[in-house]
Order: sequence, then C-alpha cells, then structure tokens
Amino acid sequence: MNPRILEITVSGRVQGVGFRPFIYNLAKKYNIKGFVTNNENGVLINAVADESNLDAFYEQIFIQKPRSSEITFSQKQHIASTEIFDDFVIKPTTPNLLIDIPLTPDFAICESCSNEILDAENPRYYYPFTTCTQCGPRYTITKKFPFERINNSIDEFVMCENCQQEYKNSDDIRFHSQTNSCPNCGIILKFTDNSGAILSQSNREIFQIIGEKLALGNIIALKNTAGYVLICDATNEKAVKELRIRKKRPTKPFAVLFKNTESISNYLYINDLEENLLNSTEAPIVILPIKNELDLTVNQIAPNLETIGAMIPNSGTLKLVMENFDKPIIATSANFHGSPICRSEKVAIKTLKEIADYFLHNSLNILHPQDDSVMKFTYNYSKKIILRRSRGFAPNVLEFKTPESNEKILCFGSDLKNTITILPNSNCYVSEYIGDLANYDTYLRFEKIIENYTKIFSFEPEIVLFDAHPKYVSSRLAESFVDQENNIHYQKIQHHKAHFAAILGEKNLWKSEDKILGIIWDGIGFGDDEHIWGGEFFEYHNNEINRIGHLDYYPWVLGDKMSKNPKISALSISESNPYFRDYFDDNEWIIYSKAIQNPSIQTSSMGRLFDAVGFVLGFHQPIYFEGEAAIYLEKIAQKQYSIAKKERIDYLENRDFSNNCIPTKLLFDRIIAAKTNGIPVEEIALNFHYTLIKCIEKIAVSNKIHTLAFSGGVFQNSVLVDLIMEYLSKDFDLHLHENFSPNDENISFGQLNYYLNIKN
Repeated sequence: MNPRILEITVSGRVQGVGFRPFIYNLAKKYNIKGFVTNNENGVLINAVADESNLDAFYEQIFIQKPRSSEITFSQKQHIASTEIFDDFVIKPTTPNLLIDIPLTPDFAICESCSNEILDAENPRYYYPFTTCTQCGPRYTITKKFPFERINNSIDEFVMCENCQQEYKNSDDIRFHSQTNSCPNCGIILKFTDNSGAILSQSNREIFQIIGEKLALGNIIALKNTAGYVLICDATNEKAVKELRIRKKRPTKPFAVLFKNTESISNYLYINDLEENLLNSTEAPIVILPIKNELDLTVNQIAPNLETIGAMIPNSGTLKLVMENFDKPIIATSANFHGSPICRSEKVAIKTLKEIADYFLHNSLNILHPQDDSVMKFTYNYSKKIILRRSRGFAPNVLEFKTPESNEKILCFGSDLKNTITILPNSNCYVSEYIGDLANYDTYLRFEKIIENYTKIFSFEPEIVLFDAHPKYVSSRLAESFVDQENNIHYQKIQHHKAHFAAILGEKNLWKSEDKILGIIWDGIGFGDDEHIWGGEFFEYHNNEINRIGHLDYYPWVLGDKMSKNPKISALSISESNPYFRDYFDDNEWIIYSKAIQNPSIQTSSMGRLFDAVGFVLGFHQPIYFEGEAAIYLEKIAQKQYSIAKKERIDYLENRDFSNNCIPTKLLFDRIIAAKTNGIPVEEIALNFHYTLIKCIEKIAVSNKIHTLAFSGGVFQNSVLVDLIMEYLSKDFDLHLHENFSPNDENISFGQLNYYLNIKN
C-alpha cells in the first residue's frame, strides 16, 4: 500500500505538557515519518506511513496522551505535499505566531522528580527546581507563547552539557523539557536573616538550617515557584500567634502544609475525592474537618472553626522543607493581610522584613505570581466548591464555546476578589485570583496583569466591560481605556446579572429552550434601581435576563461599617428592635436608629442577612475577613446537620410567595423568637438554611420554572449546597459552579458572557 501524508492538528492544553516528545516517541513506535511542531492552534503533526499504522497512531494519541494535557479539539486530513521525510523529528516552532491556545498552568512536582531530589546518588540531590515535561512552573514564568524555553524566564539559565544531553535524548523524562535545569546550570538559593546577611548558599545545608529555625519557633519567608510564602511550625502556638500579629491577620484561618496525605489523615478526615485532589497536578489547598488535634495549635490556625485548609508540597522547595522538619507547617501567602503575594527578592525584603525572621530567596524570575487555589467538598453530597481559583487552574477556560463575534474584549471584573477576563482570540482566559482592589498594592498588581496579558497575546481591546457600581476603582480604570478615536467602546454590566451570566456560561445554558431561574446571593452589588442588591431572583429566557424577585429591602446604613460589624445588620433588619439594645452604647443607639428610620439607600443583601442571623446566634465580634460571620453560621448549622435527622422547620411555611420576594423582617423576627424561646442555636441555624431552600422551591414552583442556576458568594456555604441537593435535586434541574468560584472571582467571566449573549 502506498504511503500517505496525514496532517493532524491537536488543540487544547497541549503546549508545555510534553506533548511533542510524546508524539515523537509514539511515531517511532508506529514507524511514522514526518514531524511534530507547536503552532498557533496547539500542535501540528505531519505523518507518513501505511494507513493501518496511521490509524493506530492517531487512536493512541488520545489513549496515551500526557497526564497533564487536555485535548479539546482535533482534526485530521490527508494532504498533498512534496516534502520528503526520512525520519520523524520535532520541528522548531515558527517565531512570532499569534497564539490561539490555552495557557499552560503550573504543575505540582511529580513523583519521579521528587524521588530524584531525595536520592543522595542523583546529580539533582537537593536541587529543588528539578522538573520534567510533566511538572514544574509554566504560567508563572511565561513571557509569551508558544511555551518554548526562549519564551519563559528559565531561559536566563543556559543548560549545561548534561542537561542538553537529557533534552536531546528521546528516552529521557526531560526530552524536550522547556524548564530543564540542574545544580550546575540552574537556579541558585540563598538563605539570609532579615537584615540581609547571607547564612548559607549550600542547598543541603540551607534546608537543614530551615528545619532548625522552624524548631526554634522562627518565621521564614520562602520563595516558592509561584511567589513567597510564610512558614512556621504549626504545632508551636507562640510562633503561629506571632505570625498573626506580624501579618495583621487576627482570625482568618491559615493553611497547613503536611508531608503527604497519610500525614493529613492523622489529623483530619479525608476521603478519596479529597485525597485525589490533593495529589493532583494542580495540588490545591483542600478544606478538611478536624479529626484529631494532636499537636496542632488549632485555635491559632483556624480560630472558632472545625476545619483546616490542608496542602501537600507542590514544589521541590516545599518537599525539601518537609524532609527536614517532621511536623505540619503553616504555609500562607507572604504579605500583609489584604496585600498581594510577593514575587521578587527586593519587594519581599521591603515588605516582609517586619514579619519574617529569615528569608529563603532564589534566582528564578517569577513573572505571574499566584496564590494557591482553595477548594472543599460538601459533607453529604461531595459537591466541589471552589473558594479560590488560582495556581494550577488559571487562566484557562477549556470548555468555553467560541463566539461568532471576532471582537477583542477585556473584562475588568469586580473590586472584591477581583479577576480579569480577556477574549483575544477564540479562547477565553480568566486570570488568577487578584484580590481586593481597595488595597493599593493589589490595584497595582491588577494593572500589571492587564499589561502582561496585552503583551502575551499582542492584544489591544476593542470592547471593555465593567461593573455598574459608580465607585468601583476597576470601573474607573476601565473608563480610562475608552477612546472613541481608537474605537474602544464600553458597557457597564450590573453585578448580579454578571453572576447569573457566569453560571449560564459555565454550564453552556444560553441555548436552553426552557426558562431558567437564577438564584444570585452575595454581599453587595449596585442595583439597577440604585439600591444595594444581594439576594436576587432572575429569569433567563430567549437571551433576556429579568429580575423577578429578591430578598425584601431593608435599610443600608453606615456604608462599610455595616459589612464589618454584624450587629448593625441585625439592628437594621429588625428596625431597631429593643432586643439588641444592650449591644450598643447610648450614642450608637441614637445615631444608628435614626439612620435606620430615614435610610437613603435600601438593600436586599443576603450576605448581610447571614451576618445578622450569625449575630443573633452568637457571633458578636467584628468581621475581620469577608464571610466570617457566615462561616460561623455554616459551622453551627453543620453540627446539627451531621447528627440524627430531626424534623426541620420552615420559618416561612405559610407565607405567600406570589411576589417572588422573601420577607426579610418576618424571617428575622422568627429567628429572634426561636432564640428567645431557648431553641439551640445549631437547630435555628440549620432551620434558617432550610427555610431559604424552601423559599427557592416556592418561587420556582410559583413561576413554573424547572431549571435553577446558582451563583454568588453565599453558595460557598456547604450546608446550603447540601440542602439544595437534598431537597431540590429530585424535582429540579440544578446548576452550581464547578469550574469557577461562586464568589466575585466569576464576575469578569460573567461580564463577557453577558455581553456576548444578552439582548440590550
């Protein structure tokens, strides 16, 4: 049979994952001649062989593909070519391509590389930047794409002769590895005190010293592959307390680094889903219930909580730290509370010298610093909830449906939990978690990420999309981009409609013939009527979104004070109920009551209702991090949910929902009455959650809507999600976020989806 030339294009996450060396070795196995190369759409293969070999070769691409790869599209066609192939080769990538592919995220260190750095006979013994085609930094060191060494910051380190031989050897795990380096030619470590004095530059000695310093209760700022982290002994109460004081982080929980999942199981409950996620190439932080406190200083790690965010080493650096310190370690972003993670030695020294006793620096140039991703599973139904989408997941949206529009779009997101989204080609990119733009350093990082994206994609926006809130700093920056002479246009998109569009886009529901009820619950968002929304019901049908109901309005008073102190929310909803008199001094009572009687702004915020209920049920402190009171409420509700089932009470059982509105004050008054009557707070908390589920059910039934979609930060609550599954899954088609966080991180993605799909 005559040889034939088969052209194969493979798209998706296929650059920076060892796809070309994989194709090379597969081609050799099937006696294929031709080439493989990166191109603007992913990987291009030209293959010449007998047809039976070509068929088998093509089939095995999908069966044997590298574990870190994701194929979203493939195409094959026979082509005419005059090129003569004597062998199969990896062709250099054509320079200056306009790339239209997903960016490759960072991957956790693999088992093979982990073994090498712990093998005293291996040349890479104690070299923490040991990587291969299947692991190591990718997005964090990317200058531009395609992912070639010349296009990332590892290019600053010239491969030595041994590394070059590995790179060229098709039988080696570092065959065509774009991040290959070793102790002879690679990244250099430096361990200093906080005055800058160098204590050691010997890798083996450095990690021994780190173990000794941790044992003495010291705090160390350590540069990992995605940025600096602060570490200290998680069993040393004094050390963890000191870290809280220095970092100015009174109560927000710290993540804990364990040696492996076996070690985690000594302290925390962990199931197969959670173990697999921790051991995945993304290696996020996973929130787990406490089983045995043992030597952990739990009250300092996660005050007033019964869960801990657990992680295992995602890099050689963290792996070697754990080899030299046989206890769990606090591992938290290296910054002051609310500021972005540090990425460079200069910034780290300036920012962290008052926090860290010692520094572990390295010479890797981190271009895109990222926090760790954070996830959890619900207790009863094991539904995954993303709390922070960052390292390992950002910035790709692999299942995004390519729009018909060719407009280049930049979406600025929200001010809290900010992300940006761009559409420079047929792929959608949603940035890593950026943070709260009220912090100046975070705002500068926000500007820098926009600049980086424009460089990576040679991208100039034609459309900018931003939140309708008139005082958001993200919106003000977006407006500065608008220039009619340069044909840059803009559109303001209401916050909660963006949330709804985010879940519709994630679940590809835009073409649904059925009506969809959007349940969008969060803290605050500027509404179309210039009041503060947050407990919304929307209807989507035929590319139109309409608000059909909400949590009944109550006074919005004292601005940011209301979101920082739950007693103010309680007083506002109760219309200055004397029940709360003892919690205010005379001056507060007069001023707050007057503001409540004559409010200029109303709110439907579900987040503030959770704060108020939390206050009634025992959360009497100020809020130090977003959602703190709601997390308390979730915790005590979970206690009741986990015990033998008791009849649940709908506090609004006989209420008519014909207006699609939840009667806020009536619900709150009944919660106060239950507390006054001595009902245990755990029961009241669970019944409050249950009542909200029944509200959703009643509104869906009264509007004859079968498909329900949920978004907004309130749906980070695992009790609420489990109750949704328990009581609504039989009668309704349910859609909750799985690839994005339900919180404001999804706003930028929602803005893009709203613009592309909603009639104005």
